[in-house]
Parts: sequence; structure tokens; C-alpha cells
Amino acid sequence: MLKLLGIKSSRGTRLTVNLILLSSIWWYFFNLELGKAYEFTISAVPYWFLITFGCYALIKIGLGLSTLRDCVEESASLDKEIKEAKAFLSQKGLKTTN
Repeated sequence: MLKLLGIKSSRGTRLTVNLILLSSIWWYFFNLELGKAYEFTISAVPYWFLITFGCYALIKIGLGLSTLRDCVEESASLDKEIKEAKAFLSQKGLKTTN
């Protein structure tokens, strides 16, 4: 919305403006004199958005975990640090197990 107006803004500002805009639209429709079925539907919209966002977040987390990239360099670096720590501790007289 703000990009269309040519206004540079942070991500938080854009989120806040969009939430206020959506809330205003929802409040407008909520206060219209419509039938009972429409009132029930309009009143359920925020919950529907919340559930939809939760499902989206769970899917993104699940996909992120299932497609976790292997980090070969970091693994080798961690193994090297573990060996250095074991050598340091064994010099100090502490026994380490494999």
C-alpha cells in the first residue's frame, strides 16, 4: 500500500498499516445491517485469518525443517573444535569419552 504511494517504510510500518486497513474494512462490514448469515460469516473472518496464518506458519516451518540444507563446512569446523577442546581438557587432566 505504501509502496503504491511512493513512501519508503520499514516492514513493521507496512504491517501496521495493512493491519489497520484490514481491521477498518472488517469493522465496516461488521457494522452493516446484513442478514444473520452474513453477520455470522463476517464475525468469523478474524478467526479464519488467524487459523490460516497458523497453518501457513506451520507449513513454512515444516518445509524448512524437511529441506534443511547440509552444512559440510560447519560440520567439519565443529568436529575440529570438539577435537581441540578434548585435547585441551586432556592436557588439564580431565578424561573425555568419545
